[in-house]
Amino acid sequence: MRLPESLPARMYLLAFDTDTNRLTSRSQLGMVLRAAALAELYLTERVTDTGGRARAASDARPTGDPVLDDLADQIAAHRPRAWHRWIGRHERATVRAVREQLEAGHHLTIEHRALLPDRVEPRDRHAVRQYAETVRGALRQSPARTDPRTAAVLALAARGEVRTVVSRRERREYRRTLDELAVYTGPVADALRKAVQTKRTVAATTATAAGS
Repeated sequence: MRLPESLPARMYLLAFDTDTNRLTSRSQLGMVLRAAALAELYLTERVTDTGGRARAASDARPTGDPVLDDLADQIAAHRPRAWHRWIGRHERATVRAVREQLEAGHHLTIEHRALLPDRVEPRDRHAVRQYAETVRGALRQSPARTDPRTAAVLALAARGEVRTVVSRRERREYRRTLDELAVYTGPVADALRKAVQTKRTVAATTATAAGS
């Protein structure tokens, strides 16, 4: 089975641990998917960087992908905003939209349950595992030889701490390589790291306040 083309859809599938068949990185998955959508819009020049802010290109055409086009429309409808602010918005809605897209494309099997959380799994775990191995293999080659989309996946997986793609040890070991790969995403990868850190700080502050 061929994997979907869009970066958000691929990032969702890569977040699955194919050994345990469980979705990982749940707390930051929405932000990772939003960042993946931004990276794809940036790579296709539908969104540009203006002074550290995301701006929709005036001549951008729809992609035909509802997740990408919805985000592009959101950006076009507002004044330019910092990239990390787009990453931290509508996280749950984005996860839901990508999941529905994957289900409609027959990439996911979803058992909808009334009282328990839905049971979700990739239809072709072997294809997902093989793709993850291909992506990880790019860590051991020159960033200059890496396909921009593969570079984006690796950089976002590292910044978003998707351990099924890049482990904590690999983030340390290949830090310089990952920094070079992040260049392909423009400001998006670093904006994702900032969004993740901001969310954790807010959660820690809230927990401290609740316990005092």
